[in-house]
Amino acid sequence: MNALIIATLVVQIILSLILVVVVLFQSGNQQGLSGSIAGGAETFFGKNKGRTLDAKLKKWTSVVAILFLISSIALSFMVSKEQSKNKVTGNDVTTAPIVDTTPVENDAPVVNDTPDAPDAPTAE
Repeated sequence: MNALIIATLVVQIILSLILVVVVLFQSGNQQGLSGSIAGGAETFFGKNKGRTLDAKLKKWTSVVAILFLISSIALSFMVSKEQSKNKVTGNDVTTAPIVDTTPVENDAPVVNDTPDAPDAPTAE
């Protein structure tokens, strides 16, 4: 992998973590009975709605989500271009032969052909 792919991957990981944190900081929309009673006050103070913490978190969520989407598409194009370049030059890892390097045990019985050889001492 080249450095640009690695840098984009690092940026995408950072953006994904930021996106998770920003979404977790947002409050839920369900406010229960108190939210339905005080609903009129929320429309009265609607002009300050864009300055609240929830509004800022929603804006940050949109910005980070768009940046994450752009980095995902860019990373996809870069990786596919890198793979097609490797196939043209023959550096594809998947075409390399697989060599089995595990040791093979000899299953043939050991035959002692010399009659004068003493038997091996046994451990008792």
